[in-house]
This record gives sequence, structure tokens and C-alpha cells, in this order.
Amino acid sequence: MASEVTGNLSTGISSTVGTTVDGVVISPPVASPVAGAYTSAQSVTLVASGSTGIHYTVDGTLPTCTTGIVYSGTIVVNSSMAIQAISCYPSNKTSTVASHLYAINIPTSGGGGGGGGSGSSGGSSINISVLGKVDANKDGKVDVLDFVNLMANWGKTGLANTADFNSDGKVDILDFVTLMANWTK
Repeated sequence: MASEVTGNLSTGISSTVGTTVDGVVISPPVASPVAGAYTSAQSVTLVASGSTGIHYTVDGTLPTCTTGIVYSGTIVVNSSMAIQAISCYPSNKTSTVASHLYAINIPTSGGGGGGGGSGSSGGSSINISVLGKVDANKDGKVDVLDFVNLMANWGKTGLANTADFNSDGKVDILDFVTLMANWTK
């Protein structure tokens, strides 16, 4: 992982013009907590040492140092999403775009009993409201067959595509995040 260069870095090469380098290493934003699958909402922070700013998007578009949302504090991630971020540096220098994918799958509880019933507390990790949409082949589970469907339709557009799991009209990284958030174990 690259970070800011502090002080002088010795090159170890003898030279009459100098043997040290000063400056900042340009690096993409680092997210905390790290991208991954979570069972609760997350508060994500972005850091890029030595940068003059960070821009990000959550809609699948690529940010630049003149487009996207200017990062100013914690990003609340309470549903599956991809945060794409870029670090901006002096002299119009920019980092590569980093993609931080978060699959948020909040467990649902089973119904309880009332009036003296025993009730139950389930531990389902599948979001039933999304399962029907993500289960492209309708076999009752979200698995490798649904992933194959996603890959076969990657980059395609249109509202009737069975791999457009988040119903935004395009098959992209957000559909992958939705698939992973609902993966059947």
C-alpha cells in the first residue's frame, strides 16, 4: 500500500545531483471498514494521504476530480453498493479509481407467536424481498447459475434483463453486489 513520503528517501545511488527524493506518493483512496459483506449498515471513511481531496460516486459512474461527490465525511452504507473513489493531488495529478464493494445483508427474523404461543426467532440470511429478483433461474437459491447469468449479460442495458438485479436498466457492478449480498450458503 502506498502512502505519503515523509522526510527524505535515500536512493542509495551516488550522484553529484543528490541522492534523496521528496514528495507524495499518489495513491487511490483507502476505505475503512474494508469492502466486503456485512450484516449491518456500515459507516465508511475514505483516506488518501497527501491528497487535496477525494471525489466518489455510488451510482456506477466513474468519478473524476471535477465530477462526483466531494468526500467530506463518513458515507453511510445501509444497502449493497459500490463506492468508486479517486484521490486528487496538486498540479492536476490524480490516482486511479478505487472500487469499494459493500454487500449489506441484514438478517431477517422469523415471526413470533402471540397470546402465549412459543414464537420463533429465525436466523435467515437471505433477504426474501430481493431473492425472487436475484434468483434469475428461479430454482430457489442464489448461486453459480445466477452468477453465470450475470456474466452472460454483463454490460447490457434494458429494463427486461433478468440479470439487472437492482432494476436500474443496466447490468453492472451494482448487480454483482446485489448477487453477492443474497448468495445462498
